[in-house]
Amino acid sequence: MKKQTGMQVVGAVFVAALSPLSLLAVEPGELITDRPDATESSSTVAPGYVQYEIGWTHFEDEDKDGLGARGDSFPETLLRIGLVEDLELRLGYTGYNWVHQEQAVGGSKSRDFSGEPEIGFKVRLAEEEGAMPEIALMSHLEVPAFSSKSAEPSYRFAFSHTLSEDLSLVYNLGQAFDTDGGDLFQYTAALGLGLSEKWGVFAEFFGDIPTGDDSADPANTFGGGLTYLWRENVQLDVLAGVGLSESADDWFIGTGISFRLPN
Repeated sequence: MKKQTGMQVVGAVFVAALSPLSLLAVEPGELITDRPDATESSSTVAPGYVQYEIGWTHFEDEDKDGLGARGDSFPETLLRIGLVEDLELRLGYTGYNWVHQEQAVGGSKSRDFSGEPEIGFKVRLAEEEGAMPEIALMSHLEVPAFSSKSAEPSYRFAFSHTLSEDLSLVYNLGQAFDTDGGDLFQYTAALGLGLSEKWGVFAEFFGDIPTGDDSADPANTFGGGLTYLWRENVQLDVLAGVGLSESADDWFIGTGISFRLPN
């Protein structure tokens, strides 16, 4: 008998655990993802379906003295599980990070560390009707699996407007809470355009404002990207952005894939 690898065993257990969801499956509709932009959609995954969204990001940042950092994070992961209509379970991981820093004293320094997992939900509160947008609420709890910090909650409201058959506007407002006092008020806005049945582009503005430090500057960023619907249930994406304020990274690029099961 062929010996199974550890990953195959884990995969089999995971599929078996989720198999009861297939009894709830309905028509899944259009594949709508929460990546690659920073703006979260107001849509939820259909009951009985599981959506994986995975990506990589590279950033670079330099201060006025020529010192700064560059780094990569992978695999940035979001697992979305449709529980019942208008409600999904969300399991996230910000990825493993490799960072190289230039220092004024002691030269450069490299370090790598793991991001934290998080668990949460998204619930759709209202459908779009006339000028009223579609509205959803998301809430997450970051679990301190790799650090000594306490669990840190966050929430966001997502609003979506259909401007035309191919054009949509989505925006988010929310807060992220930090046990060290670095709470953030977060905001995003994204304009998405469907170029064809498979290709789409988006442009967005996003940022955050520290609420616990009056002297701290907001970190604002402008970005954009391209999506390609490779299969009915598989989407590829690329993204890039530039910082608009001193607190934001100078620039970043990234790519990723999203897919939904069952087909």
